[in-house]
Amino acid sequence: MKTLEHVQKKAGLQKRLVLSTLVVSFLAGLMVLGLIYITGKAALKETIGGTFRELAETVGSNIDLSVKHHIEESRLLASAQSVLSAIETSNLVYEGETDEEITKRVLEIENRWTGAVGVNAYLFEVLNNRATDYLKDFVTSAEQGIHNIILVTNERGAVVAATAKPKHYYYGDQRWWRFAYNSGIGAVYVSDIYTSEEFGNKTFDIAVPVVKGGRAIGVVLMSHNVDVFFKAITAAKVGETDHVMLANSDGELLFCPVFGTKEHRIDKELLKGITKEASGWTVTTADVHFPGKQSIVGFAPVKITYTLGKENLDGRHWHVFTSQDPQETFMPVFSLLIRIGIAGLIGACLIIILGYFNAGKIVKPVKELQKGADLIGAGDLDYRISVKTGDEIEDLAAKFNDMGAKLKLFYIKLEEMVKERTRELEQRNEEISIHYSVVSTLNQSLDLERTFSESLKTLIEVMKADAGVIWMLDNRRRRFAIVASTGIEFNPEREQKYSELFEFIGDKIITGGQMWSSENLTVDERIEGITLPSEEECLAIVGIPLKSKDKVLAIMYLLYKNIRALTSREEDLLLSIGSHIGIAIENSLLFAKLLRHDEPENK
Repeated sequence: MKTLEHVQKKAGLQKRLVLSTLVVSFLAGLMVLGLIYITGKAALKETIGGTFRELAETVGSNIDLSVKHHIEESRLLASAQSVLSAIETSNLVYEGETDEEITKRVLEIENRWTGAVGVNAYLFEVLNNRATDYLKDFVTSAEQGIHNIILVTNERGAVVAATAKPKHYYYGDQRWWRFAYNSGIGAVYVSDIYTSEEFGNKTFDIAVPVVKGGRAIGVVLMSHNVDVFFKAITAAKVGETDHVMLANSDGELLFCPVFGTKEHRIDKELLKGITKEASGWTVTTADVHFPGKQSIVGFAPVKITYTLGKENLDGRHWHVFTSQDPQETFMPVFSLLIRIGIAGLIGACLIIILGYFNAGKIVKPVKELQKGADLIGAGDLDYRISVKTGDEIEDLAAKFNDMGAKLKLFYIKLEEMVKERTRELEQRNEEISIHYSVVSTLNQSLDLERTFSESLKTLIEVMKADAGVIWMLDNRRRRFAIVASTGIEFNPEREQKYSELFEFIGDKIITGGQMWSSENLTVDERIEGITLPSEEECLAIVGIPLKSKDKVLAIMYLLYKNIRALTSREEDLLLSIGSHIGIAIENSLLFAKLLRHDEPENK
């Protein structure tokens, strides 16, 4: 279970590393896409706005030139000889008549004209004169369908010539005629765009005076079909859905090449933005065709509408503006985002793959660290972690190895301490056992000879000596002598040699009260001049004072045939045992003395 959990944890670590890398990459990708979208859209607005402004300027300039061109054409027609002749002939009819009579005649003809009663003669005359033929030739040479009608009136507003049957005979009460004739002074008139009931289409008119001798003698009217007039002019475009439109300063949509004008209204906010004397572009959500969406609109004024005068175009001005589907406008940005998004997905896949392998490289040394931690924790202090990554993980592995080495050293020291402590306890137990054995032996009898014999035998056995001797004051001899021995046979000669050595050592012990020992008599400088026993009999010796109340009662010698050095613990043990034996000797002596005192009384 533990191994399974470890595997799951390791797999989880690798998974989390890959996931975190992917999340960071995804967030970075979103930031990049957002930045591209914001900066790209801003840059695109500037570019497309500038393009739409140039488009509006171009179309506005074309309209300006076209209107000027048609004004000049109207003036050329007004200066044609056939037109002048027809007007002059018509004006001569009114000579000798009063204004009232002339007005009455013209209105009678107007009534017959509009009522279709007795009008054929007048219509035939209007449609079949030289001036009409000239006008028809002009219309034939012009763009097909651009002119609704071209007509010429005399100084009273009566029709003189026309390219088609006009609705009225008398036009003297019309706005265009009054402004163009201008009380005989003459002036150019351009109307605003309006819906004509006579022609059934959007129409705008140009009227110019026919001047002779510095005085207006008639008027030429050129009526235009707006759809035909503006369609070619506004055909310029930069995309699939963009187009230019024409509006006046009152917010009326005058011309739209794609849709009709009745279906659309210009929002006040948009109108305010585009009806300026200078060209430009703006961003709006009130586009004519795409309301509610953020659109870019370029705009430009038709300059001639600012120079013709207030009586023209009903005092209004014309403005060209653009419209385009925002989806097409911002398609480059969206297309770029899609391409970047696809590239990002591919990059994300690569990041996942690379992240998986890179995470494996990170997780692998972590697994090795975990394995090492488990083994070291289980007690394998000789195991060393092998990680070669050249980074912090390798440093961590080195610290783990140092920790393992230190733990092993600590464990070894601890084992040594335990062994030492065990050894001390064993020695203590041994000392207690020796003490117990010696004390038990001494307590078994108060007989001095038995005390010497048993204690000497016990110490020889405990200290692994080869022989032992007790050296004590002999009251009968009045000197120290051997009173007990074990492991050695004494003859007079041998006793003499040992007595000299025992006496020398005994003198040192009695004087100092301390134990005396020599691990090798042959090289001990303290006993120079003393005749020593043969090396086969005694090479090392230990003299133990047997004391009671700080008084040396006897000396026990332990003899070794080999070199023997005592430890401090052994010295302490022997001194302690010597004190016990000394007390036992004193007790035995007291007991023997008591016995001697009792013997005469018993007799």
